[in-house]
Amino acid sequence: MSEQTLYLREQLAASIRLHQAGQLPEAIALYQLLLQQFPGHPRILHPYGLACQEAGDLRSATNLLSQAAIRDPDNPDILLSLGVLLKNRQMSRAALERFRDFQQRCPNHPEAHFYLGDTLMDLGEAEAAIPPFRNAIQLRPHFQEAWINLGLCLKASGQLEEARHCFEQVVTHYPQLIAGHINLALTALLMEDYHTGWREYEWRLQASGEQACLHKPKILLHNPGIPRWLGSPLHGQTILVLAEQGFGDTLQFVRYLPMLKAMGARILLTCQSALLPLLRNMDCIDSLSTPEQFQCQETIDCYSPLLSLPLALHTQAENIPASVPYLWADPQLQQSWQQRLSALKNRRIGLVWQGKPLHQNDPLRRRSCPWEALAPLAALPDISWISLQKDPNRQTPLPPHPGMSLLDLNNALTDFAQTAAIVSQLDLLITIDTAVAHLAGALGKPVWLLLPLAPDWRWSQNPTSTPWYPGMRMFRQQIANDWHAPIQQMVAQLQKDSSLADCILVN
Repeated sequence: MSEQTLYLREQLAASIRLHQAGQLPEAIALYQLLLQQFPGHPRILHPYGLACQEAGDLRSATNLLSQAAIRDPDNPDILLSLGVLLKNRQMSRAALERFRDFQQRCPNHPEAHFYLGDTLMDLGEAEAAIPPFRNAIQLRPHFQEAWINLGLCLKASGQLEEARHCFEQVVTHYPQLIAGHINLALTALLMEDYHTGWREYEWRLQASGEQACLHKPKILLHNPGIPRWLGSPLHGQTILVLAEQGFGDTLQFVRYLPMLKAMGARILLTCQSALLPLLRNMDCIDSLSTPEQFQCQETIDCYSPLLSLPLALHTQAENIPASVPYLWADPQLQQSWQQRLSALKNRRIGLVWQGKPLHQNDPLRRRSCPWEALAPLAALPDISWISLQKDPNRQTPLPPHPGMSLLDLNNALTDFAQTAAIVSQLDLLITIDTAVAHLAGALGKPVWLLLPLAPDWRWSQNPTSTPWYPGMRMFRQQIANDWHAPIQQMVAQLQKDSSLADCILVN
């Protein structure tokens, strides 16, 4: 071995030791010095790029790892590192090419197949991702991440029985893995197997940190002896109910509070601040506040997370409490919006087309619809369109599609009480899967819901209806990410409804 080779090996080992010890500035300085002495050496470029990645210098990391891949194209570790970096930078197409190279060079490496499938998931290509995940599992039978992602892709493709089998495999081999139980729960609920679904969904309460779904008020943290309510008699009892997760979850499941009141309970509810003005109109709630503001001088006999009430009350498909309305707009706000919208003499139809960003654990749920995809609605006559799309970053009114009479109420949507008052004055709401859909459904207003090919569990598999909201009608994608067909169905139905109305007026 030459002195130069020995020197490189010793210095590189020293750099890697610094790197592994977390001394990134020192490691990077030594990598840089070595690269000046040995320009373009892939054994330096690779760890140097990884160190830059850990330090947050992603541009330098990409450049270094790309050079390493060019210099040593047969090194699978370099291809994997570069692919993962590109994937994390959301450069999915470039990452896909690196993972394909990796797979071709290392066909028996389970990670090669897994990352190929994972990147296809990022691109929304569920069916294309299924074979790589199957290959990864064949090479590593207990590959938990591959089982979960395979289940998600099968679920997104409508193959629910196979998806369920994947999640059952996960909970069998990794019984303490929260993600396995939650995905099994959501698949069972989508299949309307509520017996399994509600029970498995309790695992969400085990999550912590950023994944925690429940924000407990201090009284529960200071008094851990307050028991969970699991369905025992409530007459004369005070129960603290904790809203959780998103606005839509709260709006959907407060329907259970009148059932607790009918059992003789005194109900204390903590929820999101934006919902307080709306939920004050529920006369079954005795005390209402946010978790941070909650104070109570009385004895609390038990508590329950809001989304655990269906389990405690033995909800099945045939006994879903679906009596609407169970929420009401504030009378004064309702009157105010009645006056403000009185000049709109045509049919008033509300529009919502964007939701929150994709859930990080399920990138195949493409629920938001581009504004441009709604352009066919503009051709319909005698309709006043009302945008209820909340966008804090937009300061100017939304430009309507040609021929569309559009009122943009973005700046008026200060809380859900205002939104409820506006919705109360509509003839129809057209929306994607978002909290406003639940709000309108709970108010008993007609709702047309645009759904992706892989919908959320609560919309089940019935083509056009849901047992949760009697006044809601579904318009579902038949092809992933293709909104054209369901929107054309809406256009045809609106034209039909208009013709029927004209016939009634003539007669």
